[in-house]
Amino acid sequence: MPQKIYFDESGFTGNNLLHPDQKFFAYASVATSDDEADEFVRRVIEKYGVQGGELKGSKLVKFARGRKVIDEILERFGGKIKISISDKKFSLACKLFEYIFEPSISDINSLFYGIGFHKYIANILYLEFSARGAGAEEIFQEFEELMRSGDEDKLPNIFSSSAHSENSPVIAQIREFAQLRSDDIRRELSALKNSGAGKWILDLTNTALYTLLASWGIQYSPITAICDPSKPLQHDPHIFESMIGRDEKLFSDFGEERHPITFNLSGPLEFADSKKTHGIQIADAVAAAAVYVFSNANDEDAQKWRTTILPVATFGSVMPDFDEVRLRDFRVQRNAVLLMELHARAKAGKSLTEGMPEYIRALSRRLVVDPIPFRSFAGA
Repeated sequence: MPQKIYFDESGFTGNNLLHPDQKFFAYASVATSDDEADEFVRRVIEKYGVQGGELKGSKLVKFARGRKVIDEILERFGGKIKISISDKKFSLACKLFEYIFEPSISDINSLFYGIGFHKYIANILYLEFSARGAGAEEIFQEFEELMRSGDEDKLPNIFSSSAHSENSPVIAQIREFAQLRSDDIRRELSALKNSGAGKWILDLTNTALYTLLASWGIQYSPITAICDPSKPLQHDPHIFESMIGRDEKLFSDFGEERHPITFNLSGPLEFADSKKTHGIQIADAVAAAAVYVFSNANDEDAQKWRTTILPVATFGSVMPDFDEVRLRDFRVQRNAVLLMELHARAKAGKSLTEGMPEYIRALSRRLVVDPIPFRSFAGA
């Protein structure tokens, strides 16, 4: 029999990843049966007097009795839970690399992913934003508006609002690179429009669900996926339908990390009313608890939940890693110099990819022998 897995989210804001009150997005899953979920939910609702006859994670985390329900959920289903949790601003920084940089280097993008250049760009942008670096907030806002509107007329002057006398070299280089390579970005946006994939382009739901299913697919085959109704998922279910009855197990080693990329669904995604589907209620409570834990909560409950949630919150999660921007590190120095090289080539109208593998090898050898003094980057 297929294994039923229930899914729900917390912190959904669609294409608005800069929502001031919802900084994290969690997509939670629980592998259970109808009978187990029904028995458990009915029991805790009666035991703790949960109002409305339904477990709603956003309410449970706010009150002592609700938190006890979450305690019982994590104790009962701890080994049957997987979570994807993402910092929305960092996710937006990752998407900026994907749609501003990658179109210009797509011919050899595996080379850049292999050395972690995408991680450097995303983390340095996030760091600038978090530290309120001049122009960083404007870059994020303009990029989000561009992706939501698809207005290609703004591309030649993209990120102009970020221009400031106190811009860091990184902010200036990213802004000028985007303007100089605006034709590449335009082609990418046009392709998105033609494919019909643009409506929910910044939303994190599809990626989170796909990654969770791929991870569950190692353990179970086939899977019946039961989700709370979701506009992004219902908009384009094709990628999930292609996994129906798919038995082979394929993996990706892209970016020097091995990930499963296939799974076996018993049928199309099923969308169910959470009021009537207790497995979804459990997933909803887990998602809310994950957002609570990652929102810097440090009370007794958060500390207790963290021991269960952190080990299973690694499936497609998108979180910053400041090791990727420590300029004393060889890899980070290489990526910082590489950004300067791409910027210089774009400014000179030269090919961004011609001779790049050789350039990166030569740069790597040079930095191993003669690392750049940390202070030198301040005036880059």
